[in-house]
Amino acid sequence: MSSSANELRASGFVIFRMVCNQIEYLLLQTSYGKHHWTPPKGHVDPGESDLETALRETEEESGLRKMDLHIIEDFNKTIKYNVRGTPKTAVYLLAELIRLDTPVKLSDEHQDFKWVPLDKACKLVEHQTLQEVLKECSTFLQQNRI
Repeated sequence: MSSSANELRASGFVIFRMVCNQIEYLLLQTSYGKHHWTPPKGHVDPGESDLETALRETEEESGLRKMDLHIIEDFNKTIKYNVRGTPKTAVYLLAELIRLDTPVKLSDEHQDFKWVPLDKACKLVEHQTLQEVLKECSTFLQQNRI
């Protein structure tokens, strides 16, 4: 993991579930700023892997734990963008919610959550790069018939 000292790095999961043969994605609405919608993700702590960060942040932000998820090993999407002039790298991994009745428990960082199909997810998510991540997840899932 080579990243410059001033570069921000984050990691998270795009979490999906199957409901009546339709894929729905979990999006969380932030309780700060513009109240944007995003999958659970957060800053990578020193010595932490992207997977460890994604698991920690998912549990902190949604209450979903590793035992609630089936991690899709061969999906990994990295996007790069700037946050207030500082380069940021975000790594998105993919996971399926195993038990549909598992409740989402939000942290103070978020005020709402929704399970939505791809088209609605792309409308809620304002950033084009994140819309592309969701579309790549959908394509991956269709091609692999997960």
